Amino acid sequence: MKTGHDVAIIEVGPRDGLQNVAAFMETAQKVSLIRRLAASGLKEIQAGAFVSPRAIPQFRDMKEVVAGIISLPKVRYSTLVPNLQGAREAVKSGIEKLIFFFSLSESHNLNNVRQTKEASLKGLEVIQRDLAAEICVALATVFGCPFEGYMTTDHILKDVDKIANMGIKEITLCDTVGFANPRQVEEITVACLRDFPEVAFAVHFHNTRGLGLANALRAYDVGIRRFDAAVGGLGGCPFAPGASGNVATEDLVFMFNEMGIQTGIDMDALLKVSTFLKEILPGVILSSAVYQAGLPKTQITDWSCGAPGGDPPFPAHQDW
Repeated sequence: MKTGHDVAIIEVGPRDGLQNVAAFMETAQKVSLIRRLAASGLKEIQAGAFVSPRAIPQFRDMKEVVAGIISLPKVRYSTLVPNLQGAREAVKSGIEKLIFFFSLSESHNLNNVRQTKEASLKGLEVIQRDLAAEICVALATVFGCPFEGYMTTDHILKDVDKIANMGIKEITLCDTVGFANPRQVEEITVACLRDFPEVAFAVHFHNTRGLGLANALRAYDVGIRRFDAAVGGLGGCPFAPGASGNVATEDLVFMFNEMGIQTGIDMDALLKVSTFLKEILPGVILSSAVYQAGLPKTQITDWSCGAPGGDPPFPAHQDW
């Protein structure tokens, strides 16, 4: 989805953020959260997942949620689907874009969707053939798996090739458990962009070990322009030990905006969404640094260290 901005931020909080929240969020609250996110300027939002209510009870009201948001203009909604049944329900509800989950790791795929990688790929082929919908593949454990460790770049490229050969034009490279580092991100994303120029790649980073923003910036530097993020920094994979929250939307937008990279998102409006989220989920800790610290009172426009003989750019402080 073209936005006219320098980067596209895909909000995954209503899906990846809420799937780990034990308390059921009422349908009206979910609809309100998504509507507020859209009002802040987000143009693409993952609204949830069409999965078995037994697997993730949080999404047992997906049809009602979609009915409450689908009429909003200028916003593209997607939902995660693990199989043909979920894909059919999503399309029937009015969702035009499906996020199909597929893991590079056989062990993680078995834990997450209860089927082999081969079975998942066959399921993807059926969805691609039978349903008139845009499909993005969320490729999990690209940057490491809690069961199998790190993947080689050759391994990654082979599975990307299988997906691209099906005609899939959009793939999200996911750091499912926060193993990634900037050097690794550069190697993998450069290889994917080089070998598959016909595919629009996005990245999905978790901030489990504090490198989420660093990884996002490195991905931007080498040419990635689509980024998943979750309001408040919520999220994590319920089927991967040690997976904690996503890169916070507020932090990612703040970083890009302050660098002069246009996101099209209103930071003040976005922070109000964070406040609303905290109100409806009082027991959940929001890890967003910008939400906790607030926006700077003043903005620095001159990053020089001061001309010779001139005043320093920052006030002196003796109590270091």
